Amino acid sequence: MIIANPIYDVVFKYLLEDAEIARDLLSTILGEEVVQLEFKPQETSTESSDSIKILRLDFKAIIKKKDGSLFKVLIELQKSKQVFDVMRFRRYLGDNYRKEDQMIDNDGVAVIRPLPIITIYFLGFLLNNVPSGVIKVKREYVVAVTEEILGVKDDFVELLTHDSYTIQVGRLPIESRGKLDRVMQIFSPMYQDKADKHQVDFQGDIHDPLVWKMVERLGRAIASDEYRDKMDVEDEIDRIFERELGKKDIVIAQKDKLLDKSEKRYERTKKQVENANKRTDLQKKRTEAEKKRTETEKKRSAVEIQKNIVLQMEIESLKRQLNPG
Repeated sequence: MIIANPIYDVVFKYLLEDAEIARDLLSTILGEEVVQLEFKPQETSTESSDSIKILRLDFKAIIKKKDGSLFKVLIELQKSKQVFDVMRFRRYLGDNYRKEDQMIDNDGVAVIRPLPIITIYFLGFLLNNVPSGVIKVKREYVVAVTEEILGVKDDFVELLTHDSYTIQVGRLPIESRGKLDRVMQIFSPMYQDKADKHQVDFQGDIHDPLVWKMVERLGRAIASDEYRDKMDVEDEIDRIFERELGKKDIVIAQKDKLLDKSEKRYERTKKQVENANKRTDLQKKRTEAEKKRTETEKKRSAVEIQKNIVLQMEIESLKRQLNPG
């Protein structure tokens, strides 16, 4: 079935603007039921810089835990096609850590406090050391000494830490092992049309209700001239980005070359200075030795002169004794 390629930011955002699809998709990723979801378009942004281009979506959700309890959480979803600058992701996360919202405490009283955070990262590139398509970084409370896992939660810890999900679309499995795989396959590049990268020929399991809803919506997107035009614009932005990145790589390579030459020149100069210093030290030693020889010769000459004077005086004395008159 021909559908719009959801890897495009404009298509991805269009897909998740459907509240029902967004709720079911997030429920599938989290493995817990999202019973209420508020999409926060004021927090939606596509940002670019010299190093990264990111789509960011924020959702405020009420999640039903497996034990039946409900809790409110902020879900931060970020998507990037290029290798990311992790500091940019951390800055976004820091922004959300500062946000507050109305909560109901254990006494049933409405209070303003920060929301717990869950992060989801859609990556269009591969992580070298992570072979799985979808991973969850899950927190546990562990006794440091005994390694015992505590089955407890505390607001202080919950508000300072968070669970995280990372999805590498390039590592999504071909064979489905369950609902998560069935749903995630719609983002897999294996179905991408080689002749037209704006679309994919999806061959996944459309009998899954969520997959079918996504396929229907993405089918409407590929039939829309508006979204095809938007994908064309995104292609042009990506080409400019890659071209500028290529220029940056060339500049970096040139700088590295100049730096290498500079370092070699420095090493040569350093050796020349060291050799010159060695020659200077040798010359100093020769000069000092010559000075010592000169001083020794002077002392010897003085002694010889003194001896000659004494000898002359003795000769004169003898002469006077032999010829007293």
